[in-house]
Amino acid sequence: MRFISLIVLIFLYSCSNDNIVEYKSYLNHHDTVKYVGMNECKACHYEIYNSYIQTGMGKSFSSAIKTKSSLPENPEIIYDSIKDLSYMPLWINDSLWIREFRMLHNDTIHKIDKKVDYIIGSGHHTNSHLFKINGFLHQLPYTYYVQDSISDLPPGYEDGNNTRFAREINMECISCHNAYPQHVVGSNNKYDFIPQGIDCERCHGPGEIHVALKSQGVLVDTSKYIDYSIVNPSKLNRDLQFDVCQRCHLQGTAVLHQNSSFTDFKPGMHLNHFIDVYLPKYKDDNSFIMASHVERLKQSSCYVNSEMTCVTCHNPHQSVKSLGKNYFDKKCMDCHDLCEDEENTSDCSSCHMPMSSSSDIPHVTISDHKISVPNNDSIYNKNNGKREFLGLFAINNDSPTNLSKAKGYLKRFESFESNPLYLDSAYVFLNNSNVDEVFTSFVQYYYLKKDYFSLINYYLTIEKERLNLFSSEELSLAYSRIADAFSNNGLVDEATTLFNQAIELSPFVLDYKLKLAVLFINSNKFLEAEKTLDALLSLNSERKEIYLNYGYLNILRMQFDKAEEDLKRAINLDPDYLLAYENLALLYIKKNNLFLARKNLELILKLKPNSFKAKQMLNNLN
Repeated sequence: MRFISLIVLIFLYSCSNDNIVEYKSYLNHHDTVKYVGMNECKACHYEIYNSYIQTGMGKSFSSAIKTKSSLPENPEIIYDSIKDLSYMPLWINDSLWIREFRMLHNDTIHKIDKKVDYIIGSGHHTNSHLFKINGFLHQLPYTYYVQDSISDLPPGYEDGNNTRFAREINMECISCHNAYPQHVVGSNNKYDFIPQGIDCERCHGPGEIHVALKSQGVLVDTSKYIDYSIVNPSKLNRDLQFDVCQRCHLQGTAVLHQNSSFTDFKPGMHLNHFIDVYLPKYKDDNSFIMASHVERLKQSSCYVNSEMTCVTCHNPHQSVKSLGKNYFDKKCMDCHDLCEDEENTSDCSSCHMPMSSSSDIPHVTISDHKISVPNNDSIYNKNNGKREFLGLFAINNDSPTNLSKAKGYLKRFESFESNPLYLDSAYVFLNNSNVDEVFTSFVQYYYLKKDYFSLINYYLTIEKERLNLFSSEELSLAYSRIADAFSNNGLVDEATTLFNQAIELSPFVLDYKLKLAVLFINSNKFLEAEKTLDALLSLNSERKEIYLNYGYLNILRMQFDKAEEDLKRAINLDPDYLLAYENLALLYIKKNNLFLARKNLELILKLKPNSFKAKQMLNNLN
């Protein structure tokens, strides 16, 4: 069968000699064509490979060893003044660790050491750090900002938002920062295998057919013809070329089309067939974010008045740092040949593409790709407070569907800023969308509004055959949210059924199992709760919520010694875990140890002075 398929492919391949193609002509676009890894490419393209692995893309992701790290010899300790936590990198032989600790009167009262498994970031701008537990990938709260030679919390962790070790690295994130990993179906952030570095196939497409044909001696004179076994971006038309680059160099709120994934797009395809990328626009605002190169370039007169693309100026196989200082000046001169004093022209980009801070990542400056003549109107407004919001716009799609727009507003609300205007806009677009396609989005809408009554009514009236249109990932999240609504209204059986459906579809999303365990505990189904918690512990032994719920379960069972051990384990994982302190106070009250009960309640009030529950419990003790 494989032999017959290859003959058919060769026939198709030999019949295609167009100069510019649409994506359906490429042989490596079929879902069955496999990625082979860049070591296969290296065998024939050795010089290109050696050059490419020195680029920012080639260095984008690596094991956490000294030769791959940009950390200085004595990296600094960073201090989160809001959380009162410090972070210090430690090298033990060739292994990197990040230590979280808290000091009180020169004594260390809290300490956790996490081994770093991967460094994410090329070292041109940043190095951030990732760790894995049983294949589940998370970020650590320590980033080295190379340009300013400073260590600080990662982007998004500032201003009291330090999630410590809880940030999941899902496919949306890793699919741009690396080659494609082997993602475990039914999970957010579990991987069987993680490659290292954005590889050749991210820009050229999967290479299985290309390698097979070349191994059999099927060669193409690429000076005359297009080799349809692999994508050469320079042979694509302008829009398709931009789609290759803006798959990752267009950052924003990414909305997948129905039943699409972050790995479905391949070079040579139209990006807006799979993903719409939304950015908020504000009146008289010229700020930009880190990965906004394509969006900014398309606002340039150079782009509007020419056929330029990214590769007009950039050779993706060469590191920008390896190029001479006149390299980009010569690129400018290729088009702007009327300069009166070319010999003395240097560093055009310093004026026409000035370096500026991005609005989303601290300590990083990048070239603004909106090539322009400097004037007084070029103000980089970073004031996020009082800007007139114009709406979300799909940067890569001139005509997104109403459903796509609704999803953009919902995701923006949930992931970035909880502005009620976004929910209002989403509701309007949902009501003007195809009724067969809105189920999971309406569930998300009611859930984010915390309108559980409407959510339950909506679910009860939906025609169940419509649910077949959605992916297992979409449905499992929707079922979990509906289960929350039932649970909040005391409908335990309905909630249990829906949580189990969510878990069946996504068995490695730990939050679904945690919610089910809590439901079992609150329903006095202690055996079912214990089994669910045991299953969670086998997947991730470092989730504080597991030990919290073990502790509460054992309090209810009157197994106080076990409960105390579990709750102290939860607090060791998070020294500010209010729920664990509350349960410890409850435990000590039941044991008639009022001194330790008061001590834990006072700790809660120190962490959260306005805690009504802690004040009430303390008043009852007094």
